[in-house]
Amino acid sequence: MQLEQMTVRLRRRSPWEALDLGRVLLRHWSGRVYRAWFATYWPVGVVILLVMWPWPEYAMLVLWWLKPLFDRVLLFVFSRSVFGDECRMRDLLRALPRLLRGPGVVSGLTLRRGSLARSLLLPVWQLEQQTGARARARFRLLSRRCRAQAVWLTFFCANMSTILLVSIVIVLLVLVPGNGQDLSPWQWFGGERSTAGYFAGNLMFMLAETVVEPLYVASGFSLYLNRRSELEAWDIELAFRRLAERQSPTAITTSLLVVFLALAVPPAAPVHAEEVPQPPSMARQTIDAVLADPVFGQVKNDLRWRWRWQPSSSPVDNLDDHQSNWIMGILRILEILAEWLRSLLWIFSGFALAAAIFLVLRHRQAGLRVRTAPMAPEFLFGLDLRPTSLPADVAAAAHAALDQGDSVEALSLLYRGALVALMHQRQIDFASGDTENDCLRRIAGRVPEALDRRFNAIVETWRMAAYGRLSIPVERIEELLAGWDVLFGKPASRP
Repeated sequence: MQLEQMTVRLRRRSPWEALDLGRVLLRHWSGRVYRAWFATYWPVGVVILLVMWPWPEYAMLVLWWLKPLFDRVLLFVFSRSVFGDECRMRDLLRALPRLLRGPGVVSGLTLRRGSLARSLLLPVWQLEQQTGARARARFRLLSRRCRAQAVWLTFFCANMSTILLVSIVIVLLVLVPGNGQDLSPWQWFGGERSTAGYFAGNLMFMLAETVVEPLYVASGFSLYLNRRSELEAWDIELAFRRLAERQSPTAITTSLLVVFLALAVPPAAPVHAEEVPQPPSMARQTIDAVLADPVFGQVKNDLRWRWRWQPSSSPVDNLDDHQSNWIMGILRILEILAEWLRSLLWIFSGFALAAAIFLVLRHRQAGLRVRTAPMAPEFLFGLDLRPTSLPADVAAAAHAALDQGDSVEALSLLYRGALVALMHQRQIDFASGDTENDCLRRIAGRVPEALDRRFNAIVETWRMAAYGRLSIPVERIEELLAGWDVLFGKPASRP
């Protein structure tokens, strides 16, 4: 590996700083990275969407499952760029078959697909070409001090992708002309959608991944570089190489001078001295003792809690046997009491949690009732819906209008009375801009079936009389009046 050609300045970085370095790398090489992404991910993604057209609800799952394949393309661009290679599109397309046949492709799509440290594992497969047990050992070594940061990176990017997807959907729904009631976010994410709607949602998912996935691969790659630099001391090696390059002319001159002096001075007569065995030095003995210790070379994670301050000797050691046994007995009693108190604390905490849940469930309805109800509209499509504008007995007033031969007035009273009853007795929230169809949709499924049918009949009859200018038979209006008080009641008029 030619470390001198690296375009990244190697130095000691914390894992969090290494993750932030990935953002800098993506910003610096964004052009070539996104060219590779749009040349591979989007064409394949559109083909998948078209192939999955009969099953659009599963297309997003397929796109998500195949993301490790496209991560290899991004990692190829980053690994070439870090050594100063421009990574042209021709080089990428030429290397694409090798990337898709490389080590870890099958494992990355099956066993390791759900790995939260996938960004740190991918360079071990693709760049180091490690497989099997060697890859697992290498991954354990690399992730010993930075696995937590790789997991947090996956968690952050997954949530950012979801937030971007939801944000794009909400923005597009807000920009749709009209009131957009049929295109609410709840209906979009939880209701039935058409095939075209699924296709648009999958395109939004691909757009969100286009923003997040290059950052995910770049941060994982920078974390991998930082960990390898820490393990293999790349920064120290580069410092020594630069020092050797600066000192090379002086070193050559010194070497020539030493050779010249060695040739000029005549050799001395050989003197044979008796070889005396030297005892091993203290350093050698210490090294041998360390290597002989069975603890050497083992990795052990101790997660127990301990006091930072531990006395070197216990005061019990300075007492006689009788005093020592007495003090140890007291300590055992105190330890038993501490265990009992700990158990009681856990029991009390459980009861407190159960009581809190009970209180929340009990007072949940009370909290919902304090919410301010929306104001009922006073006018809808030109009709006065104020309770003061209606008579105390709507059915009786409609009968009186029929007796006078004014069927339109009788029908108007029934229509207005039905709307007022639905708003104030059934708590149907009509909006000031609603039409007749909007009113029918709002009551659908929220009132009894008989009331729903009667209101639909009133609306249809009103349309024929008000908009169609048709004469409504008296028998039709009397059918609408039948059972009025049972279905709609008598609205209380305001003084």
